[in-house]
Amino acid sequence: MVSYVMRDGRYGLRVGRLSISQSTFMIGVAVVVGLGGGFGAVVFRQMIELAQTFAYGVAGAAFARVAGALGIVVQLALGGALAAFVAARFAPEAKGHGVPEVMEAVALRGGKMRPRVIAVKSLASALSIGFGGSCGREGPIVQIGSAIGSAIGSARAPVPIVRTLVACGAAAGISATFNVPIGGVFFAAEVILGEFAPRSFAAIVVASVVAAVIGRAFLGNHPSFNASAFILVSPWELALYALLGVVAAVWATGFVKLLYFVEDGFERLRFPQWGKGALGFAGVGAIGIWFPQVLGVGYGPIQQVLYEHVPARHGLALALLKPLATALTLGSGGSGGVFAPSLFTGAFLGDWYGALVHAALPLWTAPAAAYGLVAMAALFAAAAEAPITAIVIVFEMSDDYTIILPLMVAVVIATLLGRSLLGATVYERKLIRRGIDWQQARHPRFFSKLAVSSVARTPPAIAQPGDTIASVLARESESGELAIPVCDGERFVGVVTSLDLARAAVSEGREGSVGAIVRATPERLRPGDMLERAATLMADSQTPLLPVLDADDKLVGIVTRRDLLEAYRSSAGT
Repeated sequence: MVSYVMRDGRYGLRVGRLSISQSTFMIGVAVVVGLGGGFGAVVFRQMIELAQTFAYGVAGAAFARVAGALGIVVQLALGGALAAFVAARFAPEAKGHGVPEVMEAVALRGGKMRPRVIAVKSLASALSIGFGGSCGREGPIVQIGSAIGSAIGSARAPVPIVRTLVACGAAAGISATFNVPIGGVFFAAEVILGEFAPRSFAAIVVASVVAAVIGRAFLGNHPSFNASAFILVSPWELALYALLGVVAAVWATGFVKLLYFVEDGFERLRFPQWGKGALGFAGVGAIGIWFPQVLGVGYGPIQQVLYEHVPARHGLALALLKPLATALTLGSGGSGGVFAPSLFTGAFLGDWYGALVHAALPLWTAPAAAYGLVAMAALFAAAAEAPITAIVIVFEMSDDYTIILPLMVAVVIATLLGRSLLGATVYERKLIRRGIDWQQARHPRFFSKLAVSSVARTPPAIAQPGDTIASVLARESESGELAIPVCDGERFVGVVTSLDLARAAVSEGREGSVGAIVRATPERLRPGDMLERAATLMADSQTPLLPVLDADDKLVGIVTRRDLLEAYRSSAGT
């Protein structure tokens, strides 16, 4: 029999008579999640390639023969209709970015996600990206990896463990997909969990490393972009990079607002979901006739702009059109991420900006492509308020350390200004639109921060149904408790209060059985429940004690009003 146990505020696993510590257990499960996330990323990449082969091969050729130059519009419309139908029909949470859905699961559902999301998100996103939709792979693989972690951890695991495994899955997916093991760790901690907790951090690192090994074995061990060795030409150039951070923040603000403006427009349309998808993707195809660079993930054009400068007007046009294409893709019901579009937009925006400053100050400035690399990180950091993740991921993806100082300056300024202009990140805004206060969920009240396991204590006295009232009265008086749990062997039965005992002693005699007066307690706690639930249940004056039970309904502890007050006072004094 497998069960979770709690000792000294830490979880462990008991398999029969064998006990496994929390640290050993978490590392072992993190390896399993890393394997799942790594292979999930490999399979997802192959699904995208299959969709591309069909869309640009058989289907693309047929559409080109029938519609000529408009064949690309028909191709995109078909892909949008299929992707939107799959997501809406089988798992509506698979629509859109994917990351907000994971954040919602972590904050409100203890990390629980439906296993079907793994298949539905993979298929819907492969269709969206493979047919040419303007979106990225990071959102889907985060949701896929997180769903794998949730599925592995949902086998009666306490909430803190499930949340950590969801973050492990997210890190594993990012790590394997982009070959960024460090960036995957920071993305999971900074974006998904919103904290760098030591206990969860170790497991996330293990999952990310395991997934990176798998990704490198199947997808290759090379950075996503081959950037030139950019240098800081002059210390005065840092002022220009600081200004670039401002420009990136303003651009990110427009990007995010456009994304949700277009989504609102499609929500108002009285079309079936597949019709909305077809319409939105057709719009992307229309843009692609003249600017095919906006189609798909866009890593090829990003690599081109890092190798060589593109004409300024062309770069500015792409920096404007990519957000529009992404808004049409995701707003109409497509499935994909905003990370790659942010990198694309930042690369061309930075290249355009770099061309201007290099033409004005050629002796003080690096080539325009250097500004493109920095703007990639700055724009994503402004949109997601994730400066550490942006710096680390772009550094790992480009394998260029020489640009780190300008990168840090631009990213920090973009992040601070982005929060001021947007008020909420690109991921948070989706949750806010659903009525979810993400800041409250991310920084909860005191009772929402701690698990029941941190407060539960071993009951000083336990009664059996056959015990006499006199014997239990003596134990109750000695313990100083107002209520005592009653167990039949190890199985919890109910509660008997001091008032119940006093009344029974008068009416039935002191030799009467406790089993006749036991009070059933319908509300029970698990070690992984949050104290907020315990506090809510304790608001009922008829609830003097809450039992804490394991998966087999065996009593492992109790929580009383006094325990909650002492925990609160202890926290207030630290």
